[in-house]
Amino acid sequence: MHRYRSFIKDNLLILSGHVLIYLQGIILMPIIIKSVGVTTYGGYILLISAIGFISGISSLGVGFKYKRYFPASADNESRRKLFYSQFLFQLVSVFFLSLLIVSLNRGIKNWLFANKIEFAILLVPLLLFSNMFFSQSTDYFRYSGRMGYFNFTTVAVPYVNIGIVLISLYSFSSIDVNFLVLSQVLAMLLLSLPLMLKIYREIGFYLPAVKVGDLLADMKLGFPLILSYVTSFILRSSDRYIIAFFISVTAVGYYSPAYTLGSLIIFFPMVSGVVLPPLLSKAVDSGSKHEAQVMVNYTMMGFLLISIPFVMGSYAISRPLLNLLANADVAEKAYLIVPVIAIGTIFYGLNIILSNVLFVQMKTKAMFWVNIMVAIINLTLNLVLIHIFRNIIFAAFSALISYFVSFIVMRRIIANFWKIDFDKKAILKSITAAGVMLIALLSFSHLFQNNYRFLSILGQLMFGGAIYLVLLFIFRTFSNKELDFLKIIFLQWKKQKLM
Repeated sequence: MHRYRSFIKDNLLILSGHVLIYLQGIILMPIIIKSVGVTTYGGYILLISAIGFISGISSLGVGFKYKRYFPASADNESRRKLFYSQFLFQLVSVFFLSLLIVSLNRGIKNWLFANKIEFAILLVPLLLFSNMFFSQSTDYFRYSGRMGYFNFTTVAVPYVNIGIVLISLYSFSSIDVNFLVLSQVLAMLLLSLPLMLKIYREIGFYLPAVKVGDLLADMKLGFPLILSYVTSFILRSSDRYIIAFFISVTAVGYYSPAYTLGSLIIFFPMVSGVVLPPLLSKAVDSGSKHEAQVMVNYTMMGFLLISIPFVMGSYAISRPLLNLLANADVAEKAYLIVPVIAIGTIFYGLNIILSNVLFVQMKTKAMFWVNIMVAIINLTLNLVLIHIFRNIIFAAFSALISYFVSFIVMRRIIANFWKIDFDKKAILKSITAAGVMLIALLSFSHLFQNNYRFLSILGQLMFGGAIYLVLLFIFRTFSNKELDFLKIIFLQWKKQKLM
């Protein structure tokens, strides 16, 4: 029961931080679209995604040993060597990548953005370096066990960014892609540089002797993670660039808000990637594999009980919600993308949860090949379907198909050594309750039509959520054992809050 309590408590703690981080994209979306238009928003998404990808691969895998051994390092000398060896390598790597990007200025604007957006190329190196300082400073405190610094900085940066954008809009009444990138640079530097100063005060400065053999050995260990990151990027972001190439940057501005809303529930399984691995490892290593299986099954069931009504609700209110967050044009062109992406996100989320099992069982090679397969399927479908039909809805269907296929493959792999229990009766009850909720939302939508769109949508969400929850209990979706378990967890949580 102790591990179960840690499982619930840690999930709730990390979930709250992820919600705050994820919401910054929802908050920033209407600010950009309503002030400078869909095309600028689409260009901004393409540029930020590209810079994020370059930042993600800039280490070339160097830093694996640092992250693996830093938590156990007890003295400043060993910490100094581990930190600065990878830090200085990435500093040099980002420098040369920046030179390459600046030299390819015209080609990049033509290949990636079809010359549809204009931006200062020197801002790209600035964001790369600020990204590096941000990740280096937060990783230092994350792997030294001081999660307070890590959580505060990762949550604060996006909201400082939003604050800078709002102040600029209020002061100058205009923003562009250059300013949007610069605001991210300022936000990261404002919060990461004080952390870098604290790191310097703790371990000083150290110039390690460069040993090519050590770098290559570190790179060999970490490079598979870089390849996994590349496949993940292809899966999550390649559709935007294919849309921009075959249709337009403006079409990306239509697609991205709908994709963001449709994938909103993904932060629930993303949290499992932080919480589950250590708990599953402890359970498996102590001979309590059944406990580990229960935690995985509960995580999947909890995700399904949330994601199934989310899909139904997204069909009912995607148009008014996009109208509120973007504009009527985006809502009209992209509202059907939301439920399609939401269905795909169910399978993608289940894949993320099940991948924790592969990690704990040290079958990362299988995880890598599944990711490669789904990335190839997604990329191929996008290239073929968008080229033929020139419609952004097919990017959503490509995601749905590839996520579904990867789920089927991953489930079959894991079923050979791990008991996966999908409570089919509970899933059927959830689908039924969500279906009734959808019918009610569509039937009584006229009751929520008023001049205050936010209150109207909030009213629909509360109305639908109440119907769904009531029906879950009427259908007796939860067993007495599960209800008693949740009661114990709640009482324990309440006791800790009062202490």
